[in-house]
Amino acid sequence: MKQVNRRDFLKSTMVAGLSSSILTPDILSSQSKPENVTTPQVFPTKPAGKKVIVAGAGIAGLCCGYELMKRGHEVTVLEGSPRHGGHVLTVRDGLSDGLYADFGAENITQPGYELFWNYAKQFNLTVLPYPKRENVLRRIKGQFYSEEMLRDPTVLKKFGFNAREIKYLSENDWPELDLLYTKPYLTKFTDEYQPFGVGYDNLDTTPIANIFRKEGASKAALEFLGGQETSAQFELWRQAILQMRGLPLYPKKVFRLQNGNQSLPNAFAKQLGERVKLNSPITAIRHDPKGVMVKYLEFGKEKEITADFLANCIPLPAFSKITMTPALPPEKQYVLDHIAYDSYARFVFQASSKFWLKDNLSINMELNHPEIGGIWQVAEEIDTHRVALMGMGPGGTTPQRAVAAFREVYPGKQDTIEQALVKDWPSEKYAFTCERLNFAMGSLKKLWPHVMRPHGRIHFAGAYADNLNWGMEAATRSANRVAQEIDQIG
Repeated sequence: MKQVNRRDFLKSTMVAGLSSSILTPDILSSQSKPENVTTPQVFPTKPAGKKVIVAGAGIAGLCCGYELMKRGHEVTVLEGSPRHGGHVLTVRDGLSDGLYADFGAENITQPGYELFWNYAKQFNLTVLPYPKRENVLRRIKGQFYSEEMLRDPTVLKKFGFNAREIKYLSENDWPELDLLYTKPYLTKFTDEYQPFGVGYDNLDTTPIANIFRKEGASKAALEFLGGQETSAQFELWRQAILQMRGLPLYPKKVFRLQNGNQSLPNAFAKQLGERVKLNSPITAIRHDPKGVMVKYLEFGKEKEITADFLANCIPLPAFSKITMTPALPPEKQYVLDHIAYDSYARFVFQASSKFWLKDNLSINMELNHPEIGGIWQVAEEIDTHRVALMGMGPGGTTPQRAVAAFREVYPGKQDTIEQALVKDWPSEKYAFTCERLNFAMGSLKKLWPHVMRPHGRIHFAGAYADNLNWGMEAATRSANRVAQEIDQIG
């Protein structure tokens, strides 16, 4: 059962140090939209408007800048790289027949991504179903199992699950197994932004695996669930947030934007126009009770800009490299030093046909291979016999090795892969991080809510600066929070 420990597997696919990418990113074709959507709207600056520097033009920075601009504030967005979008990246280059792939943030849910859906409607972006989590084949101990097989009590018994677990798994999806043991604990949480004071403060140094064990989890279930290094308080809080939002632990029904998820950052950038400065890395920040001064490079020449506030939307590992005067207080510095992120490679295989259909297989597979975690189809709506398949793997895995790993475990006869690309996120200078990882055991009170609290005139937004580390949702939620915070300051 060790091979299906999803937490251990996720950790194994988040190792840094990938080989160089063979992509030229940020090649997008525009989507036709009504004129009143494509034309930037005019948002006059209010006489009492504030001057705000937004650090970073990922989806959080662009969203924050857009919301501040809408409220009548003077905004400048500084981005160190030559492209906007950060970890939201749609790529066409290297693929044929109009195929494309989201090499970064790639799916949204409903419910759960309310702001994203609202923005998609506002900018007339088409949302498509994304069937990547339907009819999944899972490889366990070298053998593939369909979802139907994994609901079969006979199969479940062979794995070593107990009678209670067999009954539960025959009626629920495997990623929901936690709830068999944790559901009674979740009702104590009533505020999704408040994990303390509900009776679990002593559990931050207790592994969630102890809760599973206490509630009667079998050895097989414990091997699948893991959790020996996950704070019980943090994990119960995380699951409670999902429950409060009406979401399963692992939503099977997900969606994406037609033409790629970068369509939303593109829409924000279109509205912001020349307020966004690319290739303008921040080198130093000076702050005091009256305002902020930022030094940045523009074609190698140092420039300065002053403002009333700074909205930092740069991931903390990159932000911590910027000279800060005066230094941040110890509680904020602890956050910078201890927030951990995942990072991994994205693969895209271009194939000349839907080869899996000849083998009567689903292409949605959890491969459980150390060099490729899964495979699924993207850009399904493109009218071509060719297909684009997405996968992910750990650092150091080349495109060629990813194809070889897929072929090692593919349960069919033969594939028709003709091209392989990789996006090497850890090798990126500015957007090398993905989602924030769970807080380490014993650190919840030191990290929460300090991770999202402003310090003086510096505010913090991004996928890391919210209670749930759900990529684009956390980014837009925190961006709106910061825009509102700054707007409401007298």
